[in-house]
Amino acid sequence: MTAAGIATSKGTILKSLVKFLEKDLTHEQFESALATLPPEDVALVRGKILVSLAVPEAMLNRLTEAGARAKHEDLEKFGIRAGLAELADSVGMYRVFLMALTPPSLLSKVSTFWSSIHNTGKLVILDQSKTRVRFQLKDFPSERAHCVRLTGWCQGLAEMTKVKNVRIAHDTCMTRGAAHCEWELTWDE
Repeated sequence: MTAAGIATSKGTILKSLVKFLEKDLTHEQFESALATLPPEDVALVRGKILVSLAVPEAMLNRLTEAGARAKHEDLEKFGIRAGLAELADSVGMYRVFLMALTPPSLLSKVSTFWSSIHNTGKLVILDQSKTRVRFQLKDFPSERAHCVRLTGWCQGLAEMTKVKNVRIAHDTCMTRGAAHCEWELTWDE
């Protein structure tokens, strides 16, 4: 955690999440979602979102939850779709390079990517094989909305490598009392 005690992500994540919400929700649903948020959250969403902006992670979680409620969709399904959309929006021209990697080689780079986006936490690979990787997020104040968005991100990264039958399980979670979060990603060769 930072000295101020607030976990943040770069503005690119907020920008991608807002783009997803504007596309996925009707105008009325989007406005309804924003109406449930604190004024400072709404100001961030409606303002100019700079990619270098430090956005409180809790704000991204509130926005994800508000979007799911406005759409009348389960947070897990909605959040995974949001994470997939955030990833697709952020990789852009790098997609062709990602397709040449295997899931383990790609996920081994995720630790570095994590720290370039977030001001706290560590995403580490615990173990891996040709068709499986287990990774952990520690020292990060996870909430359910964040966990499901990150699940979507990681699923999407594996799918970009063109492996078949990608499956992901988030079986250890801080929101269920664990000290950290863990995921297991599997696929067919």
